[in-house]
Amino acid sequence: MKETYSSVKDELININESLSSLLSDVRGRPDVADTRFEDWQNASNDIHRQVTEEVVHVAVVGTVKSGKSTFVNSLFRGDYLKRGAGIVTSIITRVRTGDRLKAVVFFKSWDEVNADIEQALVMFPSWDRQRSHKMFDIRREMDRQSLQSALEMLSEDTLITDGVRNANSVLLSLYLKGYDRVSSMIAADSATTEFSEDRFAEHRIFVGDDALAVYLKDVKLEINSGNIDRSIEIADCQGSDSPNPHHLTMIQDYLMRTHLIVYVISSRTGLRQADIRLLSMIKKMGIMGNILFIVNTDFSEHESLEDLNNIVDKIREDLALIKPDPDVYVFSSLFNLFSVSSVSLMKRDSLRLAQWISEEDMASFATSETRRFESFLKIKLTQERFGLLLKNNLERMGIIVAGINHWIRMNRELLKKDVKDASASIRKMEHHQKHMIQIKSLIKNTLSGVTADSMKSLKADVDRFFSVYSGSVPGQTIEFVNNYTISVEKYREKLVASGFPDTLYMVFQQFKQSLDTFMAETINPEIARFSGEIEDRIKTTLESAAGPYYAMASDDITELKAAIGSLNMGNNALAGNRKSLLDMDVIKQISGLTLPSTIAALQYSAKVRTEALMRLGLYSTITLFKRIIKKSRKNERDEQVRALVDGFRLIKRETEESVIFHFENYRENFKFQYVSRLVEAAADYLHRLLMERYQSYDTDLMTMEELIKKKGAEREDIIDFLDRVAFDAQHLQETVDKCRVAIEQ
Repeated sequence: MKETYSSVKDELININESLSSLLSDVRGRPDVADTRFEDWQNASNDIHRQVTEEVVHVAVVGTVKSGKSTFVNSLFRGDYLKRGAGIVTSIITRVRTGDRLKAVVFFKSWDEVNADIEQALVMFPSWDRQRSHKMFDIRREMDRQSLQSALEMLSEDTLITDGVRNANSVLLSLYLKGYDRVSSMIAADSATTEFSEDRFAEHRIFVGDDALAVYLKDVKLEINSGNIDRSIEIADCQGSDSPNPHHLTMIQDYLMRTHLIVYVISSRTGLRQADIRLLSMIKKMGIMGNILFIVNTDFSEHESLEDLNNIVDKIREDLALIKPDPDVYVFSSLFNLFSVSSVSLMKRDSLRLAQWISEEDMASFATSETRRFESFLKIKLTQERFGLLLKNNLERMGIIVAGINHWIRMNRELLKKDVKDASASIRKMEHHQKHMIQIKSLIKNTLSGVTADSMKSLKADVDRFFSVYSGSVPGQTIEFVNNYTISVEKYREKLVASGFPDTLYMVFQQFKQSLDTFMAETINPEIARFSGEIEDRIKTTLESAAGPYYAMASDDITELKAAIGSLNMGNNALAGNRKSLLDMDVIKQISGLTLPSTIAALQYSAKVRTEALMRLGLYSTITLFKRIIKKSRKNERDEQVRALVDGFRLIKRETEESVIFHFENYRENFKFQYVSRLVEAAADYLHRLLMERYQSYDTDLMTMEELIKKKGAEREDIIDFLDRVAFDAQHLQETVDKCRVAIEQ
């Protein structure tokens, strides 16, 4: 996959290094060099950063047990990622090619751990300290003991709801269980632990044990094998069908940075409801165009190739309802992994591999599909994504080289003239110089005006998108809260079995789970889609404003030729127009911008539980009074039911307040920390591109005037130097042309 692309990329890096060296040589002659060479040096450094630091993100997603980790292992030709991890915690494992085997484990900070626990403890029925204003701190032994006691006091009905363990009680138990083993590795700020070479496998302990994984943010692996370019990051996104909606939100955050999504479907299960839900979410996010599908085949589950094809046809038919004409590839990741000679197999696995190889039709088909997939991946990641990156930067280098050649020819021609004729030529260039200054000023003013107008319009759209009205994302969320109801009869039985505090906690947890799921599956994709529209508008608006100036440079060169007359200016390297000037992914990477995370949870307090218990006390007092005056009551649990209904009404009221606060905060963050900075970064980048284009044929008249005064040996030395630079520049130009042909093939 990487040979062709890597060779072109390496050649481009070598060209840029040669260009940088040439620029340094000229800058070492202040008697000859003008101010443009410092600008060109900065541009060369910028090109180097872009080409070497650009990362293409590939997200591998799918439901649990679909074979995602095995697939990533097969790409890197080894058993590196832990296979079969659970879904209680959700960790994104990022993998890239490196010089040596290394795993870096990223831990949450103490504040992040305690914040998780604080939210899990809201309305916790047996947590006596929630009336206290003192924040929970797991580092305090007293807090850990109190939490352990609270967990032990939970009723069975509270621990298990609808046949599933309560997610919050599980989370709290895991934090306590893993504390002693990880406490020394966590810090006030985010901390990391590295496992290299022989210790590499130790990172699996943290990924595979939920009591340790709960303390992790993510894991980054560097692997010194496989066939993946260093600039490509493969992310194994676990837990897409996790019972915790925040795990899905973590995946969404990564998906917004991806250039390609590889969706893995198990041939054993086909397309499941969890798959449909996740794919529908991806479609809502507006990123379905960058997805391909792998049907990960278990040879042992299919009697024949025909049986497998029937299942694949059904999967393809189901996928077409979400994405027309889906790209589907059918192979066995485990077969590919076992087939790698460097992978040590247990006897059982060796027998399985031998059995699969003997099934010639199936093995041949899977191998053919693997090759087809690798070919597609090469096109998608290198020719499309990296090809665009290399073309853009190669053009920038071509413009600089053309400018150097122009500078050389102009100075050599001037040095051949006497002072009088050379001065006359310089005077002719003054008009062109003034015109260039005017154009540069006009470009700056135009971009400044467009940026200001665009930002004003975008801010207004952001305010409308996040305003609280019916149909907006806050409006939809509030409507969901208001329309959510509980079954009184269902909880009447719970009240008898578990009591009021436990039942109120169950009501709150089920409501919060439903709301978090709604946010993850409906609201967050809407925000992602909106951010994509914003980026497209920024790109279109700025390119429309700058496009004429980009083309105008070639007209200015024609004017300069006429002004100089006898000078042989050579070909106009700036001729032609560009279809696209801005790559928003590059701009975001350069400026370090990412879409604000939507992981932040809605905040709740324990005051609802206190108020609900007060209501219960009030209703119980009223009921007791009625007994005294001999008035009957329908049901001895009526006061608890009424208190539960009132308590839930309080929960919804506080939730609505939390929703409004959450979206107001996110709106301001989105508007000023993302959109505003992205507009400015895009405008600055575009201005830099345009200035490079004009500076390549700009002139420094003062330097020229000093140059033509040189006489005798000093003048001959300068001419010799220009000849040497011309030789190197011509070689660079030829190399740029060859590299351009290689990229376009």
